Amino acid sequence: MNKLFVFDLDGVLIDSLLNMEQSWDAVRVKHEIDVPFEYYKALIGRPFPDMMKELGLFDKHLEIYQTYSSYSRMNIHTIPMYEGVNDTLNELKDQGHKIALCTSKTKETTDILLSKFPEFNYVSCPQKGLRGKPAPDQLLHTIAMCNVDPKDTIYIGDMMPDLQCATRAGVHFEYAEWGFGELKCEHSLKSITNLI
Repeated sequence: MNKLFVFDLDGVLIDSLLNMEQSWDAVRVKHEIDVPFEYYKALIGRPFPDMMKELGLFDKHLEIYQTYSSYSRMNIHTIPMYEGVNDTLNELKDQGHKIALCTSKTKETTDILLSKFPEFNYVSCPQKGLRGKPAPDQLLHTIAMCNVDPKDTIYIGDMMPDLQCATRAGVHFEYAEWGFGELKCEHSLKSITNLI
């Protein structure tokens, strides 16, 4: 039976951790913020405003985002893909499966990165009217746009918000062991190529 494979972006398809850390360092310097990157890293997977709220920085999250995204995009070409990503995505499509992206990264930044990948059936970024991860809204919207049932969907993520999102959506979750999180899951992948 053909399935829908939905992927998180950061920590699953691209190794963007260094880019994030350098961007957060730029934020700390410019805005004189004393919040270590480890605190930021623990919240990866949530929409940026939610992360700032959790860090007690929501009152200036817009200006922080401007600094962060500006630095991140300036160095976006240096973000590597994990080994085997494109071969796996192409093979899944060749087998008749659908592939989609469900990320907390903004549409503007995601659009820049999309040129690295084969064409997805659907790409979902945070949007008005849909709660971000760990709420199930964005994932369920992605599944609906691909015209597939949740029971025929597999979500591949690396952080707790991904797992919580999949669980709340009633979707099978596969933990990407190569990513940024440290989760204990019933189902996990040592490499993205294990999906084939």
